[in-house]
Amino acid sequence: MPFSELIGQDRALGALRSALSRGALHHAYLFAGPEGVGKGTAARLLAQAGNCDRAVRDGVAPAVDPCGQCGPCRKIAHGTHPDVIALAQERVMAKAGRWEPKGGRTPSKDIVVDQVRDLVDHRLSLRRFEGRRRFVLIDPADAMNAQAQNALLKTLEEPPEDTTLVLVASRPDALLPTIRSRCARLSFAPLPEATITERLAAAGRSTEDARLAAALSAGSLSRAVRIGDELEAERKSGDRRESAAEDAAAIDPDDASTWIGFAARHGHDRETASATCELLQVWLRDVLAFQAAGAAAPLALGDLAGRTAAAAGALAPADVLRRGEAARDAAAALRQNASPALALERMLIGWFHGELR
Repeated sequence: MPFSELIGQDRALGALRSALSRGALHHAYLFAGPEGVGKGTAARLLAQAGNCDRAVRDGVAPAVDPCGQCGPCRKIAHGTHPDVIALAQERVMAKAGRWEPKGGRTPSKDIVVDQVRDLVDHRLSLRRFEGRRRFVLIDPADAMNAQAQNALLKTLEEPPEDTTLVLVASRPDALLPTIRSRCARLSFAPLPEATITERLAAAGRSTEDARLAAALSAGSLSRAVRIGDELEAERKSGDRRESAAEDAAAIDPDDASTWIGFAARHGHDRETASATCELLQVWLRDVLAFQAAGAAAPLALGDLAGRTAAAAGALAPADVLRRGEAARDAAAALRQNASPALALERMLIGWFHGELR
């Protein structure tokens, strides 16, 4: 699989190809960006390109794209290459039989200091077995706790010869500044909605489900696929995710009991409340699109075209924007452990009476 198979990441991949072509890979990279945009795949492809036999076979070196077919490429794809070391959360590695926590304790959801010490003191102290270059892929690197990060610092400063460490992180700010400063950072961008929609449609999703999943995905293809599966399951069960937006559109601004009822129905747990906030942001964006382009606007929530048209005619664009901001604020509050029902009630106060101070 060549780098070109990764969509929407030309800038980051161009930097990697340039480094490979010059034989000047950095000793440590930080691949930063949202979940599900190809960071982990890019890390694996980099390890394959650095060890691909095609360049040797064809007399062209170094390779800037892995062939995916030679022995090293296949071993790396299957996770069996001795010179490509993968580090993941302790419980993930324990479940796969690749790590046993010391003292018989329950595996942690973090990457712990014992794992990093085993990497640094044992695995990196050995000479390479067969590869031209050794790679250490830490994914997700932001799962390393503070002790583990500190244990990695000296290796990032002085890595073994012909070794590249790749730290993959969706939350790079969770890494210590001393870690970030020792890595060459490559940013991976959210994928365009149109690209995700095309991919989902090509995989057999309906146009409507593909648009909605892409709109809710925050630029993550893997998240879009998961949402698409959920939408399909909801339709089979008779549920409709869009009902939350329909309920919001039907709220009586002058009857606070309807606000409380909405918050109770859609805020009974954090996951449901968060999904509701995301859906409302998408619907309000549809309202803005309808105000700009009328019936020609491509709507993520096609089932709600009538409600959307009515809201577009009844609200000023500034009001729609304010409501979208209130929904974003509610989603942020939920991430900080706010009460789900209270977060939705506060959002509706912002909708109908301006920002609550």
